[in-house]
Amino acid sequence: MFALRFVAASALAAPPFSSIPLTAWIDYSWAVAAWFLTTVCVYLMNGIADGVNDRINGVGRPIGRGDLDPRDAAAATQLAAIAALVLALHVGITMAVLVLVFLALGYFYSMPPIQLSHTWAGSSAIVTVGGLCTYLAGGVAIRAQLTPDLVVFAVVMSLWMGLIGAVVKDFSDVAGDRAAQRRVLTLLVGEMPLRRWVSLAALGVATGLAVGASRLPTLECPCVPMMFGAALVVGYTLTTRYRDPRPVSRRPYRAFMITQLAANLGALISGLPV
Repeated sequence: MFALRFVAASALAAPPFSSIPLTAWIDYSWAVAAWFLTTVCVYLMNGIADGVNDRINGVGRPIGRGDLDPRDAAAATQLAAIAALVLALHVGITMAVLVLVFLALGYFYSMPPIQLSHTWAGSSAIVTVGGLCTYLAGGVAIRAQLTPDLVVFAVVMSLWMGLIGAVVKDFSDVAGDRAAQRRVLTLLVGEMPLRRWVSLAALGVATGLAVGASRLPTLECPCVPMMFGAALVVGYTLTTRYRDPRPVSRRPYRAFMITQLAANLGALISGLPV
């Protein structure tokens, strides 16, 4: 998903293919690899920090289910971080700085003593800024200026991640979050008020992309799945409950993921330069 965000941003920012030299394409491949490794590093950190929580919630990640030793994961995390930074430096200072920022966000999100994932505000802020970093990195990697359609798309999709995804992912994890004493919204706010707020936020973010698409034609393609996806998120959010079996309570998050997948694919297709 992070790789798709990255290349979708590149498509929206890229000049015509014919004007991009071969050396720039080579550097771009290093940038993609650097961001992939950076994301792997961040998710490994999160898996190490959330191993106990994942076991309680029945999350199928390798550390939580006991298939990956946390010490091996920690060693892989360090190697991935070093490799990502080396590749990013080969591309340029800006890319290296973005890699360092993203790694720092991942550390602050998952690792003690800070663990911003344990608070709803910290979690939403980190997810939103992380999304913006990914889209910015995708634009920088293609050696292009940030275009208006990329800026609008990046802001809207990052808000989709921070306001919707960061909340609905916890709908199925209440037991683990309570055991970990997390101050997430699912434990701080009544269930139905929170579900109504998420529904309004989903419709608001989708409307923001529609407004952008009315002025920027390249955003029309991603706008369509965003509108349908927001309606699907609302439907599942209002008709499921925390106490439902995990496959059911997970439906709002799956709808969120499908929506961002389709919207980013739409941006990639409509932004491809010719």
